[in-house]
Amino acid sequence: MYRKRRLSDLPFFRPVQEILSHYACPSTCPAICCKAADIYLDEDDLKILLKASEDKAGKIESCNEGKERYYKIPPPCPFLKSGKCSIYDKRPTMCRLFPFNVSTMPDVLALFPCDMAASIFEDYIEYSDNILKQPLPEKTIDDFEQSHCSFESRLNKGLPIPMLVIKIADLIPFKEYLRSGHF
Repeated sequence: MYRKRRLSDLPFFRPVQEILSHYACPSTCPAICCKAADIYLDEDDLKILLKASEDKAGKIESCNEGKERYYKIPPPCPFLKSGKCSIYDKRPTMCRLFPFNVSTMPDVLALFPCDMAASIFEDYIEYSDNILKQPLPEKTIDDFEQSHCSFESRLNKGLPIPMLVIKIADLIPFKEYLRSGHF
């Protein structure tokens, strides 16, 4: 977990932001990301949320792990209103990365198998095939598609949700591919 540094200062933040600028959550998005897992905050996120709504920010938990202090919003996020984020322009950094997730493994991010991630993954397959000339293994494609199709039912049953692992080093060339408009 990246607790001591601002999440937005991490080297993958800007490439992920540019990648995400090419996509949008579908209007049918059930905001599962806001209902499923803890949302970790850095100090800047906490300050912004306290200004947005002290009442709702009261749901933020302060946690200690050893000498480290961090903050998290347990699910469901109190800033959800009618299934949509009521503070979208001020949302925490972790939310700005979604459907990319910080991984416990170094140098990789996980991709949550929501509908927007499925669109990203389709373009990533095309990028791998046409630009890298290194098609993704069929098992990787099948595993992601299966995870995408079953994630909501797995989530409702409390089962783990398999995510695609993407090397951070691959994000910059993929970002450039998207920027070029050749997809």
